[in-house]
This record gives sequence, C-alpha cells and structure tokens, in this order.
Amino acid sequence: MKKFMQSSELARDDRFKRVQIPIEFLTAEEVSLEQIQQTFKTLQTNPEMKKAMEERGGVSLGGRMRPTDDMAPLKIKSQMHGIFMGEIQALEGAGRSCWDFTDDQELPWKFQLDMARQCWDETRHVETYSALLDHVDAEIGEFAENVMLFEFACSDDPAERVVGVNRCLEGLALDVFNETIRFGKAADDECIWRSVDYVAADEVTHVRFGQVWSKALTEGDPERRRKVLAFQRKVDGVFSFGGIRGSYDSRTNEELMPLAVELRKLAGFTDEDIQEVRDAGPKIKELI
Repeated sequence: MKKFMQSSELARDDRFKRVQIPIEFLTAEEVSLEQIQQTFKTLQTNPEMKKAMEERGGVSLGGRMRPTDDMAPLKIKSQMHGIFMGEIQALEGAGRSCWDFTDDQELPWKFQLDMARQCWDETRHVETYSALLDHVDAEIGEFAENVMLFEFACSDDPAERVVGVNRCLEGLALDVFNETIRFGKAADDECIWRSVDYVAADEVTHVRFGQVWSKALTEGDPERRRKVLAFQRKVDGVFSFGGIRGSYDSRTNEELMPLAVELRKLAGFTDEDIQEVRDAGPKIKELI
C-alpha cells in the first residue's frame, strides 16, 4: 500500500461531488459577511440550498440553527452530511497515520495504537452519521464534499499530523457537535442529540491524543515545536471558515458558532489554548 497519499488520490464513488474551498478565503486576515455568504453559496451543489441562498441574499451554513427557522430541515441535512464527510476523512487521516509512520523507529508504538483506536472509533462514527442522514431524510452525495480536512493529514511529520487531525479537526468537530446537540434538544429530537453526544465523547479522547502527542513528539526539540505550533495556528485559522467559528460578543454568539469550551477543557485545552483558537481566524469587518 502506498504511503503518504495526497487528497487527490482519495477514492470516492460517483455519488460524491467534490468542490474546492478557495485558499485565499481560508487564509485571509480579514473578511466581510458578504464574502462568507458568497463563498458558501459558490460551494453549493444542492439546488434547493443554492436557490434558498440566492433568494435570501446568502444563508450562512456555519451560523446557529434553530428548529423554528423555515430553513432548519434543509440546514440540518447539510450539517449531517458535512459531519458524515468529516468522519470519513478523519478515519482516512488516522488510518494513514497508522500506516505512513510504521518505519519510524523513533516513534513510540503507542502512537500507532492510539491512531488505530481512533480508526475504530471513526468507523463507528461514519455508521452513526450514515444512520442520522437517513433520520433527517438526506442522502449521501446530496451535498458537496471538500477534502480540506484530509489535506491537513498529509504532513510527513507525525507531530503535525496529530495537530492537524486530532487537535484542530477534531476540535472543530467538538464545536459543531456541541451546536448539533443544542439543536437536537431544542427540536426535542432525542435521536439527534443522544447520537451526537455519544460520538462527542469519543472526540474528546481524540482531541486529547492531539494535545498529548504534539507535546510528546516535540519534547526537547524547540525548533520542531515552533514549526508544529505555526502549523497549528495555520490550521485553526483555516478551520474558522472565514470567522464563523469563534467567540465575539453576546450578539454575534447568537448568530455564529461559539467554541465548545467545556468539551475542549475535557480534552485538555487550557484557557490560553482556547483563546489561541479564538484569535486564529480572520476578523469579520462588520463585527470589528
């Protein structure tokens, strides 16, 4: 089996529609709400969602969902599909880490064991979200896939791998899951919130893997640690998706996606770590 695959080599069947998020949007230091809305609109392959966004002048898919919104059924479908694709790519990323570094004599065997444990968990998560897609009457391939998540699992440094996949990607998952649990409870949909809560418990462990291994693998090597931290800040910035994930003020926290502070602390994040994630994304002009 080939080692160190690139995202373009990921296998998919003809149900899946792949799109590319513009890199200039992901790495911008400042964006406008209009740019965020336009970017999400151009990434849509679902005709119903695209039509709704055009009619309403842009609907932020990263904003908070409320069961009372008339767009709620369509947005929860999109949310579940996005998480489903994220779980597939998390499985692929952890699986590649198990295999790519088997010849690294300096890497502890426990690293491969932790990555194998994550593969086991992610497989179960893919099955869970496949069932949740059925629950919300959505189909695989109904919305687009981007492979940005897997792209941060392509580094040849295992410390960067666990930062990209475990600390940042799985940290993003905690934020999204926290919002989905909130939505499920508000909608009185026990199937959604209990299922997502069950998966979130695993993700806390996966994020902790990132916290532990990123430090253990750079211990005694300050230059490597600086490089890994720079990579971490880059990925956190990209995963803010134009600033829709973070913490601003009481008004914007009602509209945008706040960080899952309690879950992140369970995974070993300090207050300083959480503030770094908040500061990593671009500033939204209208909110400055």
